Amino acid sequence: MDVERAEVEAAFRLHWTTGCVDENWAAWPDRLTEDVEYVEHVYGEMRGREAVRSWIVGLMAQRADVHAVLDWYVISGRRLILNMTNRYYNPDPAGEPFDFPGLTVLEYAGAGLFGYQEDYWSQRLAKVAYTSWAAAVERCGGRGLGDGRLELLEAERRAQNLRALASSGGTEAALRHDRE
Repeated sequence: MDVERAEVEAAFRLHWTTGCVDENWAAWPDRLTEDVEYVEHVYGEMRGREAVRSWIVGLMAQRADVHAVLDWYVISGRRLILNMTNRYYNPDPAGEPFDFPGLTVLEYAGAGLFGYQEDYWSQRLAKVAYTSWAAAVERCGGRGLGDGRLELLEAERRAQNLRALASSGGTEAALRHDRE
């Protein structure tokens, strides 16, 4: 059965928005099939929506300080590949965020759900970002996200994600950036 790109893209937009934009990790696995195959190259392989839900809710409770920004995605048939930045906000308002890259492969299963997800990210770069962020938190005496700063950073992150989703994957912007 052939699927239309628009169907895959609509399913992805809901998948990404539920999890990585709204950070509703309890609801996010509902964008996966009940028998999803989930390959996470650091945390292991999981089978089934409820196994993924148990894992992601627990993980994101522990890692609530890391947030995702979609850089670009491409769709080929039922397959979608995305590139993202995992981000820790710098407690110093003048400082750059602490980022590390991630790549995800999704396979669309129909009915608005994905039946396969595979995540890649560098454990070494994630550790560098985390330890740098933790040291900055220590130096600054806290996360530095008071007085509306967290809300501002979250609004900026949300807008970045929505721009990438609105630009048909952000591939044109990524290609322009690569040429500069």
